[in-house]
Amino acid sequence: MSYGTSLALAHVSAASPVTGRLEAARRVVEGRFLEAGEVLAQAVDGVGKLISSLDNLTKTLDPATVEATAAELKTAAASLLTLPERHSGRRDVVARLARRGDDLAGCIEDMKRNLAYLRVFAINIKITAGGVAAAGTEFGLFAQEICDCIELGRTQLATFDRDLRTLSGELKTAFSHEQGLAERCNSLLPKVPDGLASSAEALTAHHVQVSRAAAEVGALARAVHKKVGAALAALQIGDITRQRIEHVQQGLEALDEVTGLAPEPRARLEAFIHGLMAAQLRAAGADFHRDVARIGTSMSGMAADASEILRLRDLAFGRADNGTGGFLGQLETHVAQAVDLVGEVERADTAAGQTGAAAAAAVGDLSAQIAGLQAIKTDVQQMALNTTLKCSRIGETGKPLAVIAVELRTQAGHLEITAHQALAALQGLAADAGGLGDGTGVETGAGQALSDAAARLRGANKSVEADLISLARQGETVVEALRRAATRLDFQREIGATLDEAADVLDDMAGDETPWTDDLIEVLGPLLARIAKTYTMAQERETQRQATQHLDLDAVIEAPAKAQADDDMLF
Repeated sequence: MSYGTSLALAHVSAASPVTGRLEAARRVVEGRFLEAGEVLAQAVDGVGKLISSLDNLTKTLDPATVEATAAELKTAAASLLTLPERHSGRRDVVARLARRGDDLAGCIEDMKRNLAYLRVFAINIKITAGGVAAAGTEFGLFAQEICDCIELGRTQLATFDRDLRTLSGELKTAFSHEQGLAERCNSLLPKVPDGLASSAEALTAHHVQVSRAAAEVGALARAVHKKVGAALAALQIGDITRQRIEHVQQGLEALDEVTGLAPEPRARLEAFIHGLMAAQLRAAGADFHRDVARIGTSMSGMAADASEILRLRDLAFGRADNGTGGFLGQLETHVAQAVDLVGEVERADTAAGQTGAAAAAAVGDLSAQIAGLQAIKTDVQQMALNTTLKCSRIGETGKPLAVIAVELRTQAGHLEITAHQALAALQGLAADAGGLGDGTGVETGAGQALSDAAARLRGANKSVEADLISLARQGETVVEALRRAATRLDFQREIGATLDEAADVLDDMAGDETPWTDDLIEVLGPLLARIAKTYTMAQERETQRQATQHLDLDAVIEAPAKAQADDDMLF
């Protein structure tokens, strides 16, 4: 509307009892429909983003990912079920190693006693030889050599004892760890592998639920998107109503500008135009009530649909109010528990392998030390034999020395027996220690499968959480926008009632009967033509045609070219 028209309308508003109402209604229509259109446009954009987010969310757990993850979980579960049997065998090996360490400790005590007896006999030879004049210094030298050899053996045995104590401590610590791991396995098996297997099944079933619910959500969101778009298009009733109000205002303005009539004809002219404008307002009001009612119904339905989208989203992707973090969060926690168990078993495997390697290495050193003790035994026996031979040469006086030499040889034989026992125990320890390095890899395979599954689930969960946060924000924005639009479109009382009241006032001003206007054709014809030129809707022209069909206006009214051009696009 032009600046000049606005000034004219302001003048008419001051003069007419109805134009004030019409101007207020026009301004409300112009502002409120514009605002509602902006809100609906935001809703259209919001629903579009909601649909896009849903599409992304359904791609996060695609069938290939679900199938791979489920297969890995089942493989890991089957591997974990073999742990108790495998672990029991390894624990038995560690227990045997610990027992062999105890056996070797007993051998060491025996060898300590044997060496102590040998030292006593060697000292007795030295003492006895000092009382035999024929013995000379040779027996004393033999006795000293024997003592030196025995002292070397005691030193080697002390080293053997120290190394064995270190190894025994490691074996007992390893056995304690194995016992703790056995208790851990008993508490988690078969609960964890059974849980993994059921989780694999649940994951597959959940994906079916996700796909089905996501399809429903997507279809519903697209339906809402379509409805919002239709409602946005239907808001044209606001612009149509605004224009029709302006046309009534302009018709009243044109009436006000007619001059030169006497009061009585003037009154009849005003009554006719007021009746025509009332008819225009009645028609505009009827269209307005009808279309706004439709929009309101659609808006309420769309807000309910948008709320249903959020509910279906929560159902599909496991979002609940119980603080559990959703289905994927719970599944990842379950997998993490299994990964921890596998990690403990793998660490135990590594520790057992290290213990076995340490035991095997210690066996070599200990065997060398036993060989040294056996060599000492041989030296002592040889020296004792030489002592016996020399005693036979010196006769009766050498018999006491010969008796001691025999005892020395006998005690050296005891040392030989104990050394053989220790060597056999070391060989058994070496064989058992070698077994600790076998069997690793089962947990490694299970651990790798679980790690892959956990990484995939962690990535999926992170992506889903981000998408759900975005979905929640977008969905709530859409719901709020639709509800706000529905509220802002509640025009029935504020606009529709105003149009009805204005039409009532114009009807009252027109009177109950159609005025006689045959003598006003020359004034009425141009006035009606001027009014008709403002129309942009076919219905406006039809309303005017019906109101003026009893008049002979062909000579004074020409159909407005502009109105004819607009016929094809009017309601």
